[in-house]
Amino acid sequence: MKSDNVTNSNNTERTTLEGGSKEALNKKTSEQFLLSIALGVITILIAAASAYYGLIRF
Repeated sequence: MKSDNVTNSNNTERTTLEGGSKEALNKKTSEQFLLSIALGVITILIAAASAYYGLIRF
């Protein structure tokens, strides 16, 4: 039981040091995921438009 309490306190301290509460970390991760999806879609659109206009070849 004592080792469980130590592990839990270490996890809590690590979460706090990494940027706050669990909800804050979830929100940050969600925002990063949406940003990466948006950048990926924009990259694909630019590549498709460039290929359409003959600027690059696939």
